[in-house]
Amino acid sequence: MPPKKKTGRVAVPTNPHTNLPALPERFAIGGREIRPVQLFVNGKRQVERDGPWAGEPDKIAWIDASTGKDCILLRQHGGHWSGFVAVSIAHPLWGFSADAIPASAGLHVHGPIDYAAPCDESGAPETSVCHVTIGSSRPARRSAPQRSSTSGDVDRTNWWFGFSADQAADYVPNHNRPLEREEGQVYRDMDYMFQEVTTLASQLDALEDRHTGSLAPPALGTPVPKLGKSGGDHD
Repeated sequence: MPPKKKTGRVAVPTNPHTNLPALPERFAIGGREIRPVQLFVNGKRQVERDGPWAGEPDKIAWIDASTGKDCILLRQHGGHWSGFVAVSIAHPLWGFSADAIPASAGLHVHGPIDYAAPCDESGAPETSVCHVTIGSSRPARRSAPQRSSTSGDVDRTNWWFGFSADQAADYVPNHNRPLEREEGQVYRDMDYMFQEVTTLASQLDALEDRHTGSLAPPALGTPVPKLGKSGGDHD
């Protein structure tokens, strides 16, 4: 008797760029149009009831046109957004944990920087803080180690900094506190968080400018790489 054939589902590769029918070439956000690198809708993180979040995706990644830095907006399980910006190994803050960033760095966005970590290469693309790039961002100003290459062109040297819109005055849609909005809490929508992310990208870029070229060596010193604390439920 011939051996029985094994049955089971065939693994279907996940599209690292989108779970929509196609990745749009342009996306309107924050009064601008960007070229998305990733765009995902995630039913596990969407808010079930109606509100200003209706019609928003749950993850969008792009390359900031002004700085060339990789950026991500990712919805958390609370229904609120977190924003992330990556720096290369040449950046003076590369490898810093969130609580080790000095005040002199001048990073001021919505809430504190509460996430600092390398690319989450093992995470699912719809929730990981490590997007797959299309094309290339601006080269680092200082020499950096050769970047590893994979079939998806994942940048292994990026170090991500992030913050979340779940501060005291923020409305977190999936929290079981129905009076939050009546008491003055504000839902920080995708457009608002896009502006904050691009602000962080500019601040990180300016910091890199101040510590390169003919200027004195970085006053921040060379950090020992440390994993940062999580800024929320990023899994």
